[in-house]
Amino acid sequence: MPKYVASETGLALSTVAESLKFLERDGLLDSEAARGPLSRRHVPDVNALVDSYAAAAERLRSPISLRLGVLWRDPIKGAIDAGHTWSAADISWAVTSALSAAVMAPLLTELAPMEIYVTGRTPGDLRRAATIAGLREIDGGRLVLRPFPTPANEAVTRELKSGLTSVLWPRAYADLRAAGVRGEEAAEHLREEMSRA
Repeated sequence: MPKYVASETGLALSTVAESLKFLERDGLLDSEAARGPLSRRHVPDVNALVDSYAAAAERLRSPISLRLGVLWRDPIKGAIDAGHTWSAADISWAVTSALSAAVMAPLLTELAPMEIYVTGRTPGDLRRAATIAGLREIDGGRLVLRPFPTPANEAVTRELKSGLTSVLWPRAYADLRAAGVRGEEAAEHLREEMSRA
């Protein structure tokens, strides 16, 4: 299993093995045997895993971000257009929070917070991405750019519709929860819809 997870995520085998051990120690993964053909792991309680993941994602969230002013009438189309520009410049990107939830589990509320992850580690990397997409930094801007939270980047994303690349739903859920009161209702709606799927 570690080799499979490492190949799917692009993470180092040692990182994956350590992560799986951590999840087993916390009771979030089970296996019938320590080694061999019966050592396949499974998740005994999906809700406990999602809760633990969301808490860790919030605790480990990078403080690096950039607020941008956007006047997008259609935020999904605006994100897709910016994403095409980033892709052409070889910058990985993925929407999260309300932008992801608006497609995965629509809820009739304002799309906030609007957040997009892009390749980079520093505020300068985020400014470069903003400039490439023709977006301007502004205090209180509606769109927040953040660096991808893990080195896995696009290995933990998928295309949802018409070129919209999104993080997987547990990450969007965690990011919505971290947004506070405005995101909590959308986060719970997203979780309920994904649990039914």
